[in-house]
Amino acid sequence: DARGRDARAMLDGVVAAWDDVVRATSVAIAMPRGSTRFLLALALAPAIGLGFPALDRALRVAGVERDDARARARSAYALVTGTMLSAAAFGRATVVCAHFGACAYATMLATRRRCGYVVFAGSFAYLMRYHFVADTATAWKSGEVDISGLLMVLVLKVTACALNYQDAATTKASEMSEFQNRRHLKRLPSALDYASWLMFPCTLVSGPAIEFRDYSDWLRDRGVYARGTPNRVAPATRKLLGAIACLGIYQAVAMRYTIENTYLNPSWAQYSLAERIWHVYVYGQGNRAKYYFVWMMADFAATVSGLGFSGYDAMGKARWDTAANIYPIGVEKSVTLNAIPLSWNVKTGLWLRHYVYDRVTPKGKKPGLLQILITQIVSGVWHGLHAGYWLFFVSSAFAVNAGRLMYRWKQTRVPEKYRVLVDVPLWAFTHVALNYLCAAFILVDLKQCIQSWSSMHYFGHVGIAVLLVFGA
Repeated sequence: DARGRDARAMLDGVVAAWDDVVRATSVAIAMPRGSTRFLLALALAPAIGLGFPALDRALRVAGVERDDARARARSAYALVTGTMLSAAAFGRATVVCAHFGACAYATMLATRRRCGYVVFAGSFAYLMRYHFVADTATAWKSGEVDISGLLMVLVLKVTACALNYQDAATTKASEMSEFQNRRHLKRLPSALDYASWLMFPCTLVSGPAIEFRDYSDWLRDRGVYARGTPNRVAPATRKLLGAIACLGIYQAVAMRYTIENTYLNPSWAQYSLAERIWHVYVYGQGNRAKYYFVWMMADFAATVSGLGFSGYDAMGKARWDTAANIYPIGVEKSVTLNAIPLSWNVKTGLWLRHYVYDRVTPKGKKPGLLQILITQIVSGVWHGLHAGYWLFFVSSAFAVNAGRLMYRWKQTRVPEKYRVLVDVPLWAFTHVALNYLCAAFILVDLKQCIQSWSSMHYFGHVGIAVLLVFGA
């Protein structure tokens, strides 16, 4: 009818206008259109986040006092804006989010006592298929960004929720870990809450994955949100300025160091070993700043929405780390490789710790290298199927274990006043070796990874082997 035609015409006009914005921005910043869409979505997320406190004020003015009514309004706003943001960034591919969420939710409805394992296996199988069909690693390497990153975050969400729902039905409270006690779900989330959590706009395009219990508490002003959210201007400003600083670092390095004039440089063989290590180190540092920027922008968006608040510390100071996925200073200060995951991709690290590492460790036994290897392999599969990811994460399993051994050796064998003499060379090796290992993550192609490492005489692997032997 006429109304339907008018609506379609208006939608077509909006899509055409958005395409014009993307095209013009892509030309202006000299980036592929996929990356441009991603960056624009990242920039829009904080503006959408500001809509949550605005919605709360509007509800108060309208006299809406019931908690369930406010929660439904927040959920509806999150679902609608999140879906629109995904469509703006990834177009029609957004429909796979509905497939993902519907299948996981139906599994929790159908088979509660096994839903965690079924959702885990099914979501990873779907993600692996998508990585393979879309060749996502090659797209990322060329500078494009597709919906696979969003799907990776959804995998963490749906598996965590299903396992927490399963735990409440299969594990006695007395047998639960402290983490399980805080996260288990006695009741199935409502379809609206579940869908809006999956599509929460502030952290949608880049992560991190936020636990459903935290999201549910925020929706209903429970837990740490029961007394209201403190002023967010100062923490939000700090996070924004930090993101801008990291973007500046990335841009400064990217102007001189790229994948083409480092790893793939035709003259690479003519460089001395010291020059190769230096180029890889600087390129790695700059490339890491890109991730700092992206995750800090997501944290900024969650902070302005109010969800970023996580309670008060022992000194009564407000904490804003519900969506904090990166602590750049913590990464750069890490003395051993096992300390880096505490500050890098933190929420994914917590997911790997609590939903993989802890669960593959037999009860009553201490985890060892096998548990680290399994966890790192799962992380590698999650990132993609290219050999570079497997090489990086398997190598990093040994690197993390070497870091643990060296930390234990230092604490038991070296007097405290002399530890700085050990810390300085360990810190230097940690960061040079990290950027050396990251060559595999960046290049992803097996032949290129081996060529890169061999051009540096596998010094990182040799150093890790020495630390393993020395710390044993």
